[in-house]
Amino acid sequence: MSSNSRLLLACLVLFATAIFAAPFPNSQRAPLQLGKINSASIVKLDSCPLGYYPGMTCFKGRVEACPNAADLGFTYGYENRGLEPAGTIVFFEGVGGTDPYSDPAYAESYLQAGFKVVYMAWDTDWEFTGNNTGMSIKEAACRPATFLQYASQNLYTKGGMCAQGASAGAGAVGYSLAWYGAAGFLDNVELLSGPVFSNIEEGCIVPRASSINVCAAHQYGCDGNSWPDGPTYVDTDQELVGSWSGQPSCNDGQKTSAEANSAWKNMSIVDGTDNPSFNYPQTSMAGWLCSNLNSVQNNSAAQGNYFYQQFTHNGQTAGFSVTRINYCDGVEGVTQGTTPQGESGLAAISSDMVSSCVNRH
Repeated sequence: MSSNSRLLLACLVLFATAIFAAPFPNSQRAPLQLGKINSASIVKLDSCPLGYYPGMTCFKGRVEACPNAADLGFTYGYENRGLEPAGTIVFFEGVGGTDPYSDPAYAESYLQAGFKVVYMAWDTDWEFTGNNTGMSIKEAACRPATFLQYASQNLYTKGGMCAQGASAGAGAVGYSLAWYGAAGFLDNVELLSGPVFSNIEEGCIVPRASSINVCAAHQYGCDGNSWPDGPTYVDTDQELVGSWSGQPSCNDGQKTSAEANSAWKNMSIVDGTDNPSFNYPQTSMAGWLCSNLNSVQNNSAAQGNYFYQQFTHNGQTAGFSVTRINYCDGVEGVTQGTTPQGESGLAAISSDMVSSCVNRH
């Protein structure tokens, strides 16, 4: 072999090595550290608090040792109607998550399909890193991520391990996937009106960020035409996010500081770095967002879209869709709205969960 041929071969080997050794786009350097739930400290309750699905068995517990977040108590309850459930579905409610999931129609649908359902509620807003004080919503998200891991190890028995979150509850699931490694055990997620923490800076910055086109032309996985929505937190949500984030200037009418803008960006699910993961090859995902065919809107569609834009091809997930929901009930009521095909949101979301919550791990 000539010296030129050897040089060419060496270059080809180096090129191939670089291609195959390069990290997959949007890969995560390392998941953030989870907290702990001591199984021995879980206490069974005589009865479930108000709001839990009828017939549930309820327990008290506590998430401990989340870095930079105070320990936080919770109550969870579960119900299943068969000895061998088809899978386990964990629900996260919106706002601070201090109430169990508000719409029992989903639990009823999943129980009829043979699944175990799990409700949970926090003692105080999970987004506060301290005792009613906030520093970083991303660091506070260690708590729901830790509970999901606990559920996968202690409540799950067989079939799919899945989660459904609404609004801020969708944000909890989004953080768990992107930052805390939950794609390692979650088989399917249904995200309703969110995740609302996808780009907190765009939600809080003053002057306000411009509206975006949700499900713009050719956006991967979208079902339905594009529509405009603004990412700014409104209707007192800005006060909650300001409190949770430790930056009370969130959309308060005054120009926000560079320090506050940077803090909000750094605690977002989509923070502009390559640290979060948007590759979940063993997890299927469906997003459900309210369109502008409604008398009112908030920013849940725009915020959710920042997250869904990170998915561009079928290799990233086991299944992916973002569905436009028309005629929502209020600003986030996808359950009462209709899909572009005229199906009710409740029916479409329930059907997708039942068909997609299968064991992939």
